[in-house]
Amino acid sequence: MSVTHTVKDTAERVGLPSRTLRYYDRIGLVCPPRTASGYRVYGPEEEARLRFVRQAKTLGFSLEEIRELIAVAERGCCSEVVPEVERLLGEKIAAIDVQVVELGQFRERLVAFRAGGGSGCGCSGHDAFCGCLNDVG
Repeated sequence: MSVTHTVKDTAERVGLPSRTLRYYDRIGLVCPPRTASGYRVYGPEEEARLRFVRQAKTLGFSLEEIRELIAVAERGCCSEVVPEVERLLGEKIAAIDVQVVELGQFRERLVAFRAGGGSGCGCSGHDAFCGCLNDVG
């Protein structure tokens, strides 16, 4: 029989908070066996899966994407996981490229607004709400 660890010990070993391990169990991402008294116990297989999940999260994968990757991995062939990871990474990189362009355009709008005197509108009187942002668009 392989050595198993408690939630707390496993959390320390894989670098995740205990509550995250419990959450992953609750949503069925990692399903550790339980002792007769109901305690979760984690063996090498569960720890490897948790490390996989942690690394996938650091790459920006959603839990649903991670679930898909785990399903591919469970079919037993890493050679199927790598192309799927590469496909998902390609999608993430493309999405980031779009965000970079959008942020650049947004930055230019902010700089132009500030340069055009956007910091003060010269409102006269207080009978209407300040219109200093009316020209933002």
